[in-house]
Parts: sequence; structure tokens; C-alpha cells
Amino acid sequence: MSFGEGNQSIIFEDRSRPHACSAPVRHGSALLWTTCQTLRKYTGKSEPRSAHFAHLAHLAHRNRAANTRRAPHRGTGSAPPSSFSPPPNEAPLQRRQGLRRIPAPNSPRICLTCSVTIRGGLPSPQPVYLKTDSEDFYPFSDTGVMEFSSGGTLQLSCPAGFNTHSDTLLTATCVSGTTFSVGGTNYEFKDLYCKSWPGFKAVKSGATCNGGVVIRVGFEITSSRFAEQMQICFNEEEEVTRYTRHTLEPGSNYYETGVARITFQTAGFFGGKNVDKLYTQATQLETINNDLGGDAAKYFDSASNVYLARGHLGAKADFDYAPEQRATFLFINAAPQWQTFNAGNWARVEDGLRAWVSKNKLNVNCYTGVYGVTTLPNVNGVETPLYLAKDSNNNGLIPVPKLYFRVVIEPTSHKGIVFVGVNNPHLTEEQIKRDYVICTDVSDQVTYINWKTTDIKAGWSYACEVADFLKTVKTLPALTAKGGLLV
Repeated sequence: MSFGEGNQSIIFEDRSRPHACSAPVRHGSALLWTTCQTLRKYTGKSEPRSAHFAHLAHLAHRNRAANTRRAPHRGTGSAPPSSFSPPPNEAPLQRRQGLRRIPAPNSPRICLTCSVTIRGGLPSPQPVYLKTDSEDFYPFSDTGVMEFSSGGTLQLSCPAGFNTHSDTLLTATCVSGTTFSVGGTNYEFKDLYCKSWPGFKAVKSGATCNGGVVIRVGFEITSSRFAEQMQICFNEEEEVTRYTRHTLEPGSNYYETGVARITFQTAGFFGGKNVDKLYTQATQLETINNDLGGDAAKYFDSASNVYLARGHLGAKADFDYAPEQRATFLFINAAPQWQTFNAGNWARVEDGLRAWVSKNKLNVNCYTGVYGVTTLPNVNGVETPLYLAKDSNNNGLIPVPKLYFRVVIEPTSHKGIVFVGVNNPHLTEEQIKRDYVICTDVSDQVTYINWKTTDIKAGWSYACEVADFLKTVKTLPALTAKGGLLV
């Protein structure tokens, strides 16, 4: 609760109810202590009533009287009540009620009366959380908190229905704390969950990209409402993803933890192949052994993580909500990646970038993709490209990439950078420098990635300027970073 003293205001904040507060509005020369509805009338904004309204008003009024001579009331409204009896032991009251005196802003205070922490505060199976009547996912703060003003709403989508309702779409209204009203009944936010996990879809947009078709990944809320979390440029002839596009924001580093990994899905792509089987260690060894003419077993060692994994492009942990994390388990969002690299330098790029974006409160666009086809020598010593499958004409499908990359653009400053990693733990340094470094390395200017750039098994890695990288990689859209290097 606050009141004006000249150019200064004081708030008495109710710490026992951290989302509760109230504020005065001056009408003429009088100070009106308001409820939510009254405050909306004067400011257009709504704030909740404090449970200790009268005592807090008295404390604020007494503080004002102690510092200024009280002028005769000349306003047309009601002055703060003068018929209060001061509560006994005023200081102990403040301590008992958890009140503290803090400076208030000059503008009317906007109180967020509901907040739900993503990490640990959400149910399972989790609905898709949306802005009301929008295709946008419900936003979260820089620290991963869903925030709501008094009477604020969101919509929850569960295609198979809720544990509490047979409807597939609910509108919930903030009451206070983590209590929300649905259809006039109050629920704890965690008690609104789905009967089963919402399904995700990968839908062709009708647009094309350089070397593929554009696919939208997300959730179909209705036939005309699709919540999109990322886009993918996929080449159907070679069955390779050129790049994925998604965003990172300050709250991205506060993603929900403990979300179980699920089986990767083809989502109608890959011509009906059992892609999951193609990725199994037994099958990949058999496939590559055939291509090399035998003796491929020396390139695989499960105990040392030397095998081809389903390497995410748009990382699971780059998405805060559980349904979105699950939607990353698509084969069009993956490529064959040696596990030592996947769990090595590439994981350090993903984690380091996410933490740095959060620390610096940035919003960035990420284009994550692959380039080229890596090789191993066959029994005759000839470098042979690696694939997980072949078509009827013996053309390679699902290639094992030479390089993984992530282009990062900050659209406000127009700064950018590209992180590049070598996807082959069996190369020599000479081979890497000759065939796998495709732009000038500027990684010595990057301080926020804790990587081992020259560790071949962990994935030899480097960074480049965007324009330099695009001289070689032609499958990306026309990206620019005229503001310089994002470091």
C-alpha cells in the first residue's frame, strides 16, 4: 500500500501475502484508498485488495502525518478515515504481518497477483499454455515465471480432455497466488492437467527454403489455430534437415527440468522408413560396415560413447514448457551425430549460449543446421561418405554431417555469430584444418562458451562471422549481422 508525500511515495508491502497490495488514487486534493475496481476506474489498471487494508491505511496515514503538517481537507472525495483506533503495538504488528517499508514508484503500482514458476510449478501431463485467443504460447519472465495481473487469463489446451473437465480448451482466470478460476470454480494451477500428453505436429507450411520445404512444428489447437514453436527446412529427396529456426530469450535458461525423453517420431516424413531402427547401434554398424567393405567395428565403441546418436538441432532444453520439449523429438529435428561430440563441445555451445542470453537479457534467433557429409576410409583407404540409408538407386539418405552449426542473430543490435563443430572423432588435425574449417576462426573472442575447441573426440569447434560463414553455406536464408560479432 502506498500514498504520496510530495514527490515521494511509500509502499507498505504485505510480505505474508506476496502477491497482495493496494494503492491510493488522488481525487482532487483527497487521497482515496481503493479496491481493484475503484483503481481501474481512475487508472485503467487493476490491483488487488490487501487483506490488512485498514491497518495498512492507518500506518501509511500516520507516517504522512508525522512528516508533514496536515492541511484542512478541501477535496470533493473522502479523506483517509480518521476514526481508526491505532492498532496496539504498531511495530510488532508490522513484524507479525510481515510488512516492510519500501520506496514506491511515482506511477500507480501494478501488482502481479498470480505467478507460477515453470521449474517445479507445473503439472504432468501438462497442457499447452496459451495467451487467450492467440496462437502464442503464454509468455514467461526473465526468470521463468508465468505472471498474471488481477483478473488476467490464459488458455489451456488438452486435446484428450482434462482431469477436471471433458473440454479440450479451458480459459483460466487469475484469483491469487497459484489459484485460478475456471467456470466459476477455483483450482490450484497444478491441479489442471491433461488426461494424456498433448500431441505435437509437423506440418508443411507451403513455403520453400533453400534446399527444402518449410515445416512448422507445434500444436494444433483448432483447425484454424496452430501454436508454432519452431520451423524446419527439410530436404525430402536427401532426407536431411538443412536448418531449424527457433528463438532464445532470457527466461530460456529456466526451462522445466525432469521432462522425460520420448521416442523420436517421423511425423509422416522419411517415406515410411523405420528411422528409429536405422539409428540403433547394431544397424548403423552394419550399414557403415557394408559401405566401407568391412572392418568398421574399429570406429565404434559404445563404452566410450563412440557411436552415432540422434543429435538434436533445436535442443530440448531450449524450450521451457514440457510439451514443447517433447515436440523436439522429431527425426526432422535431428541428424546422425557422434555421441562424444553430442555430449561434448556441442552441449557446451547449447548450454553456454542459453546461459549468456539469460545473463545479458537478450532475445536471439537461432538457425541450427548441418553441412556436408563426413567420411571414413574404406578397406582400400578411399574416403567414403557415410549415410544411414540408401534409396533404390543406391543414393545416400540421412547423411552423417561433416559439420553442425548454429547461427545466432540478435535482431536489435544486428549482431551475430556462428558456432561450428566437426562431427567426426576419427579425423586428424591435418584433415580438419584442410577439409572442415570453412571460415576464419574467431573463437578466441568468445568468452561465454566453456569448450575445448581443439579436442577432436569432443568435436573440434570454432566460431565465425556470419557473412564469412555464408560464403560457403548456401542453404540458409539471407541473414545479416551488420552490427558486428555477438560477443
